[in-house]
Amino acid sequence: MVRDGVVDGLKLTIPGDELRRLLEERIAQHERSTAHWKRELVRSADEQTDDEAQQPDEMCANEAIRHQWRVDVLEFIHEHVEPHTTYRIGAHDLIFAELLPAKPWFVEQEE
Repeated sequence: MVRDGVVDGLKLTIPGDELRRLLEERIAQHERSTAHWKRELVRSADEQTDDEAQQPDEMCANEAIRHQWRVDVLEFIHEHVEPHTTYRIGAHDLIFAELLPAKPWFVEQEE
């Protein structure tokens, strides 16, 4: 809510075409992750080296499903964003639509 030129909370103004581009980047990342986990799922134990631990099948399947679900969610949002409209994006929206840069691995580990 804007009162007297003051915005309540964090709100970013993002043109629709920029928002669509950001969503496309995240979709592509999740598509790559989906493909990775599907490859891990079908990789046979014979291909495994001593230095390379194989992931449990259930974990690989769950990760592939999770990333595919995110592809579906982000594609749905992408298809409903008007490229010539400007959007006010709040903090929750930034997180849900994964619009922020990815966290470095060591930050993920701390959380």
